[in-house]
Amino acid sequence: MPPSIRIVLVGLSKSEQQLAAQAGIIAINRTDNIQELCALYSAANVYFNPTWEDTFPTTNLEAMACGTPVVTYKTGGSTEAITLKTGAIIEKGDIQTAAIEIGRLCQQPASTFEDVCRQHIVRYFNKEERFLEYLNLYAQYL
Repeated sequence: MPPSIRIVLVGLSKSEQQLAAQAGIIAINRTDNIQELCALYSAANVYFNPTWEDTFPTTNLEAMACGTPVVTYKTGGSTEAITLKTGAIIEKGDIQTAAIEIGRLCQQPASTFEDVCRQHIVRYFNKEERFLEYLNLYAQYL
């Protein structure tokens, strides 16, 4: 990655933070504080989730809800929430393509993604609306 791109890892232990710092990575403790999480997601130009298996990673949704595009591997449920306008899906383990996509997304103004990502989440992943859809679906089979 070019020096203009900073890597920030959230959720590291103290020993992991020390190793990360030696590699020039900004390391932050795990937080359950919603305001802190929103601030971290919103400050990021891109959220990279290199998950090798995940049924439906909510961190991708959280990042997009904060207006941040997502780069993630083509695994599990990761592909279900990402569109060409809200990020990039790459082959599992393909770090070089990840770097290219992260760089590409970082070159665009943040305003390119803020509204698109947020609107995508509100439209397709609103928990109250999805809950009602599930209830209606189940009611059809009772």
